[in-house]
Formats: sequence, structure tokens, C-alpha cells
Amino acid sequence: MRWHLAAVALLAAACGTPNPGMDAGVDSGVEDAGFDAGPAPFCLADRPDASVDAGTWDGGYDFSCRGMPRPGGGQGELVLSGITTRAGFMRTPMAGIQLDAVRADGTVMATTFSDDAGAYTLRFDAGCQPFDGEVRATSLDVDAGFAPAYALPEGPWRYDRAGLELVMFDTGTQGLAAALAGVALVDGTAALAMSVEDCAGHGVAGAVVFAENDAGDVRYVGASGLPSNMLSSTGPDGELIIFNAPGDNLLVTATLDGGVIAQKVMRIHPRAVTGTFLTP
Repeated sequence: MRWHLAAVALLAAACGTPNPGMDAGVDSGVEDAGFDAGPAPFCLADRPDASVDAGTWDGGYDFSCRGMPRPGGGQGELVLSGITTRAGFMRTPMAGIQLDAVRADGTVMATTFSDDAGAYTLRFDAGCQPFDGEVRATSLDVDAGFAPAYALPEGPWRYDRAGLELVMFDTGTQGLAAALAGVALVDGTAALAMSVEDCAGHGVAGAVVFAENDAGDVRYVGASGLPSNMLSSTGPDGELIIFNAPGDNLLVTATLDGGVIAQKVMRIHPRAVTGTFLTP
């Protein structure tokens, strides 16, 4: 499973060469992806019935997890950590950025600030349950024009997660990325960057993605790592950006060869950039 999301990193790449080795702040939560579970990761070790199997797609992708319930259980204390950076030719650390762990209902579970190296750690009581939430990064310099950044995992976090990079974009960087994609940005809307992946974490090429009521402007990411208005489906890494998305919950669907492979209601925010995954 890749820990970075190039669909977010590509917005930084609009100002220069992308750095594919960096983490863009989104992790799908797969249990064997290098987590540090700590000395006692579970208070509840329940696992759901794994008898539901949607089969494997003829094209070689694994969609066997489609329709399966997610595992239960979680840690008593959850630790989310990483770095905040500024988009540009080289992503540079940003100090003094406010980081919040925010539950789906809006409850702020923990708050901290990035240090001089851009590093941060969020630590809070998860109540031995999966944490259905996201990490939010906000610049306190309101005149600098940085949009808030959100890291929305594929599913609720159950384990400690390190290496979450949240990339901050000012108005100039956002505008340049939109220009490269052939999109005119609409004030008050959001950008939703995502990677379509199968159950094994492989990017799905050839997927067609659309939002409910045709909301937003979908742009797929090609082999160059940049969004294009010339592509009609995902490239080799399964990445795309929905520009001008309404700042609200948005139902997003991915299809492959006419069949639905993934569908999810995304939590997005006005005037912000959200990075996430779309998986079965």
C-alpha cells in the first residue's frame, strides 16, 4: 500500500517536480502497512464476518473486499503524527501550522502546532473504537492565503499513524494547478484529490469517476503527474482531482468497464483541499 497520494502532491508539482517519496497526509488504514500498534493496540479485537466476497475483477484488480464490513476495535490512545509543508518547487516545512484531529461530528479531539521542522503529533483518547475523523491543517496567518488542508483516510483509523504530510497551498498555487487542468475556480468551492485503489492498494487505471449530480470538475492525472482536461479516465496510478466541488458531503462513484467498483460519501470542506482514497 502506498502511503502518499500523488493526486494531492501534484498540486505542489504544478510549481515544479513532484516528490513521490513524500506522504501527502492520507493513509487508507490497511493494517499491514507499517503501523506502529504500540504495546496494546486493541481494546476490542472484534473482526467482522469475512464471508462476503465480491470476487476479483477480470482485469486483474482485487475487489474482493467490496461489501465487507469494516473491522471493529481500536486503541485506547491514538497517535497521529507527521509534517506540514508548503507547496512549491520544493515542498518546505511550515512551522506554526495548527493541526487538529477532528471527529466526523465536528468534535476536536486534539490540537497542536507544527514545530520549526514542520513536525506535529496529535495524541488523544480514542475510546477503544475506530476513529472516524480527519486531520486538519490551518494557517493562522489569514493574510497569507493558505487554504486549509484535510487528510481523510479511506476508513476510520484503528492504529497509530505516522508520516502524515499535509501540504499547504496558497491562492497562487491553487490557481496555477487549476490553469494546468483547464478549470476556472469558483469561489467558495473545494478541491477533492483522491486515488482510486483496489483492495490490495493498487491504483486502478481506466476508472471513470463522477460526483452526485455531476458536481465539480473532474480532472484525471496522467503519467506526467499533472491533471489534464484531455483524459477521460484514471491513469496508471488511479489519481484524479475534483475541482469546484461543493463544500459539503459528496457522493463519489468510480466505475470500471461500466461496473461500479467503489462508492463513498466524502466529507469535504469549502475553500479547502481534501486528500483521500476511493476504495471498494
